[in-house]
Amino acid sequence: MATGKITKRTVEAVEKPSEGKRAYLWDEVVKGFGVMVTDKGKRSYIVQYRIGGRGSPTRRVTIGTHGSPYTAEKATARAKELLDQVRRKVDPFDAAKAVMEVAKAEKAQEKVRAVIAERLGFSTFADRWVEHYAKANQPKTWTDQRNVINRDLKPRLRNRSLTEITDADLIELIDAIKERSGSGALRAYSILNLIFGYACDKERRYLPPAKNPMFGIKPPYRVGIRDRTLTDDELRLVWLAAGDLGGLFGPITRLLILTGQRRGEVGGLSWSEIDKAANEWLLPGARSKNKLPNLIPLTDAARAIIDVVPVIEGKAQFLFTRSGACPATNFAQAKAKLDGLMLERMRSEAADAGASEKEIAALAISPWTFHDLRRTFATGCQRLGFPTEVTEAVINHVGGSRAGIVGVYQTYRYQAEKRAALEAWSRHVALVIEGRGTVSNVFPLARSA
Repeated sequence: MATGKITKRTVEAVEKPSEGKRAYLWDEVVKGFGVMVTDKGKRSYIVQYRIGGRGSPTRRVTIGTHGSPYTAEKATARAKELLDQVRRKVDPFDAAKAVMEVAKAEKAQEKVRAVIAERLGFSTFADRWVEHYAKANQPKTWTDQRNVINRDLKPRLRNRSLTEITDADLIELIDAIKERSGSGALRAYSILNLIFGYACDKERRYLPPAKNPMFGIKPPYRVGIRDRTLTDDELRLVWLAAGDLGGLFGPITRLLILTGQRRGEVGGLSWSEIDKAANEWLLPGARSKNKLPNLIPLTDAARAIIDVVPVIEGKAQFLFTRSGACPATNFAQAKAKLDGLMLERMRSEAADAGASEKEIAALAISPWTFHDLRRTFATGCQRLGFPTEVTEAVINHVGGSRAGIVGVYQTYRYQAEKRAALEAWSRHVALVIEGRGTVSNVFPLARSA
């Protein structure tokens, strides 16, 4: 039996044995510690021991393969730990076996989780719900329901297991959709109710009824006729705060102010939609709410924003993107930051005007949404003297006369008038930013409760 000091040199010096044999080198200092070499040249550190005296069986535990992570020094240290366990009558073989059993159990659990994910992952289950329930029971609305699932629900819930989705997750999701659209939040709420109700149905029992996270969640408020518009000074604060915000959402916010288009339409703007030579943006019908295209003249102020947007080389599809592969998301988080920056400016201006600390502390932002910028634009254009049909042409608002081929024709109507309206609004915004808007510069500030 070969013995010697186990080092990197001595371990690698052990000659490879003949076929079917094993060669060993036992450490002369740490008794029971050695290296085993197979006929294929594999070198493994081992510990050999007995618990209970000479009559007890010899057991052997493999520490690991020579190389990474086990050097001769690390293997020696580990051998000492194992042999110390032997001296304390703790069998390393049993401990290693227990570790293997735990690993085996974890692997089995992983397989179970994979099966659950396949059957109960939200995206997978929602698709199954559309195929097996919505198509059969809601033939007139299932396509719209599928669109809501793909647009609003899947990107947030992905393929998380239904068993892991909590009521808090769903409330947060519905609130985020409500920031964009109250009616959209109601549709999402209704569909989530249907999906989880289907999962908890007594005949199917994908989930026990008590585990339905939609129980107790109240529907979002129903949105009536919305008429919130921003005052000129509110508009000024939003514009300046957007400059402080920067990133993706600062330019997006400013384009929302200047163009009057919808949040998703500006956020999803792609380079292929911009004609820089003609100074126009052609919004395709596939991206508009009413499925009609819209040709939007670009003012100098809008072009100034677009022209400084960095282009991601090789991935230049969207203007407002982090990766190039998908447009900007998480408007709710951006809106919260924007409100914070607006409040900072409001309080700073109040302090400069000589307001007391108590008055400054009481200031708050009046609630507003990104969609209010669109309504503010439309109201502003009418205030500037442009007729309703021109304003509606700019914002792509559908009236009864704009259906079918007439709607396509309307895309190219009023182009001169649309450009005049957008340029007049752009000049008005510039005056507002300077504090010289057409209405009072006294800001009607909301006060905190």
